[in-house]
Amino acid sequence: MKSKVEETLVILQEECAEVIQATSKILRFGFQSRYPTEDNASTKENLEMEVGQLLCMIGILVDQGAINEENMIAAMEHKKIKLKEWSSIFNADTD
Repeated sequence: MKSKVEETLVILQEECAEVIQATSKILRFGFQSRYPTEDNASTKENLEMEVGQLLCMIGILVDQGAINEENMIAAMEHKKIKLKEWSSIFNADTD
């Protein structure tokens, strides 16, 4: 039987894949596209759900002590600095 952390990591991995799939659907069909599914959610709503589930799993890993929240926040800030340098995401003149 897997440990709780191992099980959490497996579910985290699955959620990452679902975020990738939801992102791909938006890039292919747009944010407001809908699929004939049970909940009739838009691709945007589906991405929001999948990102929320991913964040849930990250929170559980923090709660389990498997990852350190302060280190994670520092990594987030470091990534923003890199993106400001190497990406157009924060440029006011682009959409």
